[in-house]
Amino acid sequence: MPDISTAQDIKDEIRRQGYSLLRASDLRISDELRQSWLSLSIDYADLPADEYLPGGARYRFRRYGRFRFSPLTGELARLPHKDYFQSADINRVTGGIVRKFAPLLDSTFDNPFLRELIRFDFAQFPLEEAQWKQYWEVQAHLIRVTADLSAQGHPTPEGIHRDGAAFVTVRLAELVNAKGGEVSIYDDDRQLLTSFRLEQVLDSYLFNDAILWHAAEPIAPTAAAHGAIRSILTFDYHPGIAGAGSENDLAG
Repeated sequence: MPDISTAQDIKDEIRRQGYSLLRASDLRISDELRQSWLSLSIDYADLPADEYLPGGARYRFRRYGRFRFSPLTGELARLPHKDYFQSADINRVTGGIVRKFAPLLDSTFDNPFLRELIRFDFAQFPLEEAQWKQYWEVQAHLIRVTADLSAQGHPTPEGIHRDGAAFVTVRLAELVNAKGGEVSIYDDDRQLLTSFRLEQVLDSYLFNDAILWHAAEPIAPTAAAHGAIRSILTFDYHPGIAGAGSENDLAG
């Protein structure tokens, strides 16, 4: 049995409606990879502040890294770190800005759960045969949003947006004393298709970012005496990056 599997037909759901909601209870993970997930979850305590929030707010913390992925072999190779950019057409708040985010920790890049999850998610996309023969760039983001009584935390301060990838997956990594955070999916005309809340760790949604838009509502503390935390693990899949001839561009 694969280390990560599900009986849900995610590929068909994405083909028919552009997205799929996968609950953690429908995801089967081997005991060994569950231990790797626990190791990965510790990394969320060491995320630098996002310096690009509106008004200089400091409620979001993040790291990101890049892989070159070969679907035919399953090989994942670390790519050099680079600045992050989205166009203003798809992100009306921080789009058009070159943003400098801290890289993933070495242990995160090497984490077996993260690597196997990248492969698992990719296998759910409805792709043409030629797309399986391409190399893909996969951007992995660890993001934590916090809130307290003085200020909400905004998972998507840009509101309704696209990530600028072919496919995107978003997975709940942490939820502590938090209400709100409802996710909404929109069609290409920004008409609402569905809304749901990620409630259990590893609840996730996978979607075709080229045809859909998405957003998440702010979070606030459930109990006034403590702050709120909502963290996610998200992958952006970009097709057609350089292939076998780009070995010199790989990180050591």
